[in-house]
Amino acid sequence: MLRRLIPSLIAVAALAACGSPGVTPTSSGPSSEPQPGGTITIGIDSEISALDPIANQIAGQATLVVANAVYEPLFTDGPAGALEPGLGESLTSDDLRTWTLVLQEGRTFSDGSPVTAQAVVDHVRRLGDPAAECQCAALAAEISDMAVVDPRTVTFTLAEPNAGFPRYFTRQLGMIASTTAEATDGSPLGAGPYRFEAAAAGSSLTVTRSSNYQGPAPHADTVVFQFLPDPDSRYQSLASGTVDLAWVDTPNLIAQAQSEGRTVATANASTTTAFLNAQVAPFDDVRVRQAVQAAIDREALLAVVDQGQGVVANGPILSRSPYASGTQYPAFDPDRARGLLAEVGQPISFAYTTDSRPQSMQRATAIQQMLADVGITMTIDVVDTATWGTKLYAGDFAAIEFVTSAYADSDAVMGIFEPEASGNFGGYMNPEVGALIAQGRGTADQDERKRLYADAAQKIVDDVPVLFFTESPAGFVADTSIGGMPDLHDRNVISLPPGQLWTTAQ
Repeated sequence: MLRRLIPSLIAVAALAACGSPGVTPTSSGPSSEPQPGGTITIGIDSEISALDPIANQIAGQATLVVANAVYEPLFTDGPAGALEPGLGESLTSDDLRTWTLVLQEGRTFSDGSPVTAQAVVDHVRRLGDPAAECQCAALAAEISDMAVVDPRTVTFTLAEPNAGFPRYFTRQLGMIASTTAEATDGSPLGAGPYRFEAAAAGSSLTVTRSSNYQGPAPHADTVVFQFLPDPDSRYQSLASGTVDLAWVDTPNLIAQAQSEGRTVATANASTTTAFLNAQVAPFDDVRVRQAVQAAIDREALLAVVDQGQGVVANGPILSRSPYASGTQYPAFDPDRARGLLAEVGQPISFAYTTDSRPQSMQRATAIQQMLADVGITMTIDVVDTATWGTKLYAGDFAAIEFVTSAYADSDAVMGIFEPEASGNFGGYMNPEVGALIAQGRGTADQDERKRLYADAAQKIVDDVPVLFFTESPAGFVADTSIGGMPDLHDRNVISLPPGQLWTTAQ
């Protein structure tokens, strides 16, 4: 069957980039007890022109902080890939096909109306409507039936068993939005600690404390999100005091923040890869894919491009995944690459598509030089983000850089390697891999699922539909006046709850 594209796969790929290693904060912020009141300004890397979860803009890692302010998700990403309760108390299943959701007691939307089981059903139906064009519609389509058991309980029946179903509710499907009440900007009301206050097109979004929030009381009265797409300018805004926190995803800026004694909360939360198009020459020949794989010195990329920050990625199952089992990625071996190319017996050339971020350009240039050393000619095709997305969806590439946080969820991301997957951009076809992934997703035995995923991951690495480079950090840097910054080093996804932050600069 047609497998789904996991939530915000494209959005996070377009926005994610490399940073520093998963590190504990370099300072703990103010030593005083949490202080109520004041305004906290957070610099993020993209504009939020539509706060509604259906519009996809608040589903990327850097923008989950906005979602957590207004639409507290049912569940959030916790340490080592575990899920932590938000609006949801629990989501359980005996057979991975029928799931029971229990909501926290007494939670309300920001107008005081209750968050009920029916509100959850209405929200999922709204986002699942294909006409809405939500990236999560394909996920909602896996639900064959929803039933309200009581005001706090919903049952979901899936078309097929799916061990990864709970994680669907950490992003849009879990950002429960009212279908009966709107904020002044026309966005649906949420049940988070803050509610919409004002917006300046292309510049900022302001939220204020919700008097009807029933969870732990947020500390700051107001949170302002400033849209600052350029990473250097965003950091300078932090240094100058224009913002109190800033999203960071480049190694030099995180290193600078650490040296300046700022609070740094990052994790290896994005994976840098490149899709190879297995449907067109030269990569329709597995020997060419394997030769390129063998010719790239990933440790050198880590040292030079990532400044030694992060770790090499050894396949689709990350080192922090509960399914990690030691996938064997081939060592850097130029002689093996030359031998494979000799078997092919013809010159190899291709274009490598990437965007214009300095780090991406530096990586592409380094790879170009490595491949030239074994006799492969690689040209660099630099495009803007919109063109990159168009080429990716259309399969209009030979090789294309792909940086994403999607690999944080092994249960979901393994699905992009199934033959009919909507996220299988390079046209990789291995029915044996697809069968292993489907079996893993459908078994309730986690040890057996780990074994099946491990077998699939090794075959994927051997077949080389994707080049895996680094598990790369990203996160937030804060001024020392900000307290409540969490230690995120053991997270697979950066999901910062702004309600727990406070400021002494009032």
